[in-house]
Amino acid sequence: MLTIERPLLEELLNHLQACYPQEGCGLLAGNEATGVVTAVYPIENSLHSPTAYRMDPTQQVQAMLSLEERGWQMLAIYHSHPQGPELPSATDVVLAMYPDALHVIVSLQDRAAPMVRTFRIVGQDVVEQSMRVVQPSDENCV
Repeated sequence: MLTIERPLLEELLNHLQACYPQEGCGLLAGNEATGVVTAVYPIENSLHSPTAYRMDPTQQVQAMLSLEERGWQMLAIYHSHPQGPELPSATDVVLAMYPDALHVIVSLQDRAAPMVRTFRIVGQDVVEQSMRVVQPSDENCV
């Protein structure tokens, strides 16, 4: 299960809203053993497309080095579907290159109420995963 504090989720959502009407993307870092997110790494979509994304390679490498330096792991890859559902597209499944990372997909069809879902994608298998949103003071999020 992925656990994220509300302010970090808001940071992720704000990033994706700022990218609208293009897809936004980034990484979530944290503790692999507990599934607790400790940081959001927004990364530029180098395709600048409303229907596809490719993380800017330089920013992606910088993010990976930063999280590694802090002793964190990449927990999830996130991206938005500005006009689509919060489900992995066929392209998302084909391009899923990190089987240990979850995929957080945010639908912005209703920008006032973004829909967020989390999936594990391994090969052609797509399985929805749980995501828990907690307040920063939640003692379970230590």
